[in-house]
Amino acid sequence: MTRRAAGVVVLAWAFLAGCTEDSQPKRDIVMDVAAAMGEGFDTPASRGGELYSRYCSVCHGATGKGDGFNAFNLNPKPRNFSDTAFVRQLDTTLIREAISRGGRAVGLSGLMPPWRYTLTKRDIDDLVIYVAKLSATE
Repeated sequence: MTRRAAGVVVLAWAFLAGCTEDSQPKRDIVMDVAAAMGEGFDTPASRGGELYSRYCSVCHGATGKGDGFNAFNLNPKPRNFSDTAFVRQLDTTLIREAISRGGRAVGLSGLMPPWRYTLTKRDIDDLVIYVAKLSATE
């Protein structure tokens, strides 16, 4: 164990010793809250948002308006997922298939690549949830 690690262990032990009552350590409420927040943020929508930012926002834009930095290069332009009326017309199966097999496979733009070789089924399901959420926030 390095000196720095040993110092951290000693400081942690001293902190816990100072927070005891009747020789029983108290739970750190801040750590409990932080742990709960971490678990609360690991949802399908949050995972879908991370994936969307990584793979989709380049064309569809950070907020799904079809205005990503690569959108000006594309014809047709990427879909606007914040358009509630448009997204309500879509079936989640169509969204899932477009993400998985690419736009051309479902009669949409052939410029949208198939992601089934890059993303897992769970990833694609999380993206579908996130796309639906984008239209609900407008």
